Amino acid sequence: MLSSSDNVAIIGGGLAGMAAAIALHDLSIKCSVYEMHDTNVAPPRSSGALMLSPNSLRILDRFGLYSKVEEKSYAFDYVYYKDADEQTIDRYPLGDKSAFGYKALRIYRQDLLNILYAACFKRQIPIQFGKKFAEVVDESDTGVVFKFADGTTETASLLIGSDGIHSKLRDYVAPGVEKTFLGLGAVTWEIPTKQLRIPDKDYKFPVTVLTANGAFVLAPQKTDGSAMLAGTQVPLADRDREGWSRFFADKEGLVKLATAKIDVWPDVAKSGMENIDRETMNVWPFYRIPRLPHWTSQKHHRVVILGDAAHAIPPTTGQGASQAFEDVTSLALLLSALKENDGLKWEETLQFWQKMRQDRIDDLLVLTKQLNNKRLPLEQQKLLAKDDIWVDESATNPTQMAWLYAPKINETVNAWVKKNVEKTA
Repeated sequence: MLSSSDNVAIIGGGLAGMAAAIALHDLSIKCSVYEMHDTNVAPPRSSGALMLSPNSLRILDRFGLYSKVEEKSYAFDYVYYKDADEQTIDRYPLGDKSAFGYKALRIYRQDLLNILYAACFKRQIPIQFGKKFAEVVDESDTGVVFKFADGTTETASLLIGSDGIHSKLRDYVAPGVEKTFLGLGAVTWEIPTKQLRIPDKDYKFPVTVLTANGAFVLAPQKTDGSAMLAGTQVPLADRDREGWSRFFADKEGLVKLATAKIDVWPDVAKSGMENIDRETMNVWPFYRIPRLPHWTSQKHHRVVILGDAAHAIPPTTGQGASQAFEDVTSLALLLSALKENDGLKWEETLQFWQKMRQDRIDDLLVLTKQLNNKRLPLEQQKLLAKDDIWVDESATNPTQMAWLYAPKINETVNAWVKKNVEKTA
């Protein structure tokens, strides 16, 4: 159970952590956030941009933040796939206002984080910076004692780990599970859109250009689309943290890696590779976390992980932040139900939450594989079975993506709560 005096502690002040704090606070559940960095302030371009689909925008709307996010975003509906001759061969919907209530939005991650922090500050949610999580000291049926690198300790009724793909809390919840490097990474940079040699006035963005050399991506940044993310996937060897830092810092090496086969790309991609601003270059190594046996500590279930800590999703579907927002929303609803209903059992409730979310992630990973295959050279795609590659059917099936963009989170949670409360009445 949770009572009005209980406090939920959140480790990690990223997108998932801030969203968790807002979701809990808005359901009258006390919470505190602990973030290892000394501040939340950073330049907008420091961590790149991300896609937000209707499933996450609906949640941000519930928080009263949609209009603020929209003001900072580039709105669109589809990612377009083009061949080496720059002809459109397919499209993938990331939003649809008529079908799902929202267009997709592309926003700088830091701009979104700033909006979430401002919302937390307005709600007077306690946030402590410079607090690097060290270990769980003790866990019981009523709470958790945990320690920071500075030697201080805190106590909470529930400890939530939203500390990302390199999560230390995952080591506590699911010891022995290691993240796996996929041997690939995306090398990206930002360019002025006016630098591109766009073939014709009807050329639409975001776009993925498919060639025998792989896929080249161009995705608008800023509200007016005046800047463009450019990038491509490249094979990479895994490195330790220090090795990745050196790799990231070698901007000239990154330029050589990204432009090694510039002559084989279509002209629009070539124009995106010219005059690369080294300061905007990033590398995103692709890691996968094996399907975890559980997302909560097993003896007392007072430690929970979510977001990338529980299910790192390859970026192909643009669903990383969206699924983290779904995690926190569904968990907050269930914690609120625990607070209001004596008949619900703590362990069973968290087990239901994990199954509900894991089933969703499993479906999304199938889609991810289909979309990854869609980035293969066209000759390789022809060798695949029909179900191994995603194809747009929206012209004949307008609800093709409803399962992803219109999830029934409240309805699913409420139905489970009602069933279990009635069972114990």
